[in-house]
Amino acid sequence: MKTFFENLNKYWMAPLVAIVGGLLGLYFTYVKDGLDVQAKNLQNTALNIETQLKEKEFNNDVKLQMYTEVKEAILHDDKKLQSAVLLIVNELLADDSVFRNKLIDLLHASPNTNDSVKTEIQTMQNSEMTFYSEQSVKKGNSYTIDVFFLESEKKIALPLAKETQALLKAKWPSDTIRLRFLPRGINAKTGYHIEMNEIRFDRAKADMAHNCLSVIKSRKIFNTQPILKEIPQQSPFYMSIFIRNK
Repeated sequence: MKTFFENLNKYWMAPLVAIVGGLLGLYFTYVKDGLDVQAKNLQNTALNIETQLKEKEFNNDVKLQMYTEVKEAILHDDKKLQSAVLLIVNELLADDSVFRNKLIDLLHASPNTNDSVKTEIQTMQNSEMTFYSEQSVKKGNSYTIDVFFLESEKKIALPLAKETQALLKAKWPSDTIRLRFLPRGINAKTGYHIEMNEIRFDRAKADMAHNCLSVIKSRKIFNTQPILKEIPQQSPFYMSIFIRNK
């Protein structure tokens, strides 16, 4: 019996210990890797939360600054100051329409606000209401192509947009080719930010977008040809063309 245990210890115990040790090593490595992954996930989550808090803090600081600017503007009967504040509020709060509109309404309601600035506010609000009312597109199998001209470059963009509209109407008379105004406040919103001539389309309308560009190029309307920009939003039988400059 003693010889049996001696042989077992001599020939089997060392390999068994090595195997068990290897398995324990693999297990602890697995556990360590899992803990490392969890730690990284927690770190990423913490960074995301910190980023969100900083972004919220920044947005709140911007809102507070905009409120301060509007308050200063309505305390002084200064047309240039009020007009400048209106422009800044319109641009910086474009994606926060609720707070933006409250500040603009406050500026409009103040008895110290210059009449020309009030007219400017009313014109701006009317143009934005018109923009949203024209957003609906009639259903059917014919195309609707909106040719937008930018408010910021109206003197240059309007005649170019009219020429583009007439050209596309002549090419596709059965489709609806609309001339539309893109207000500065709308262009400041995320999703717009038009800084050059563009044709926007979803993937299903790639061929039509290229055809439009070919027709526009054939008449040499622009020195800077519109760029083609594919967007993810699906809009059946709809495309938009944005005109900014020559």
